Amino acid sequence: MSELVHLQEWMAAQLRRRSALPKDAQATELAARHFTGNDRLSPVEQLDVYREQFWLRHTASLVEDFPGLGGILGQRNWERLVEEYLEEIAPASWSLRDLGDRLPAFVDTRSWLPERALSVDMARLEWAYIEVFDAADSPRLDAHRLAAIPESAWDTARIVLNPALRLLELGYPVADLRRALRQGDSTVAFPAPAPQKLVIHRIDYDLFDKEVGDAPFALLEALGRGESLVEAAEHVLARMPELSAEIEENVGAWFASFAELGLVVDVETQNTSKG
Repeated sequence: MSELVHLQEWMAAQLRRRSALPKDAQATELAARHFTGNDRLSPVEQLDVYREQFWLRHTASLVEDFPGLGGILGQRNWERLVEEYLEEIAPASWSLRDLGDRLPAFVDTRSWLPERALSVDMARLEWAYIEVFDAADSPRLDAHRLAAIPESAWDTARIVLNPALRLLELGYPVADLRRALRQGDSTVAFPAPAPQKLVIHRIDYDLFDKEVGDAPFALLEALGRGESLVEAAEHVLARMPELSAEIEENVGAWFASFAELGLVVDVETQNTSKG
């Protein structure tokens, strides 16, 4: 069994190589020990077919999932980035859907990228789209059940956020840039830094990004950590005392907006959470 594992590990390493295997004498020799070949292909040529397919399928998947990042980098830099990523980061999942999960962090390590900070933000945005699109479905918040919650229960009520929701704090307006790039406009200029707080969410099968202010963003973060609405509001007030008047005046409206957008899917009171 250990010999089989060793062979599998060797094959996996060969599939992730960038250069053609028949040009490598050692790979040619080792392939001849384990594979038979046929009247059309030598053993190493057989293995090289799978290497080519690995690169074609994996690079095509990344192109599809990260069109905005590819638009920023251009063909040459994109190809270099993807080749380095696939060579250095072994796929950890059987599904191509998960192939880009470590790409945003990897982009941040590439000092040679000419637009690295912008590229990192774009990669983070596009991975968030993937996660939100594939997240579990949740029924919308029942307005009748919400109205039936007694006022006394709101002190400890826990807000359940939609699993199809991601919060992103970005340094560039990459959502607008991505839309422009996907329209095929070759004259799109890269934006200057402009901090944004985005809520990425899904309605049916459509993805949306909504820019929100510091306070409602912090409120959603706190709710996502499992804090009650009262606790979350208090913590946001403590963090942003200069916005206290805005928060106290608008927290109810923000919550109503969250519910209307489908960001809130349930409210758990002590009674419902125990049941």
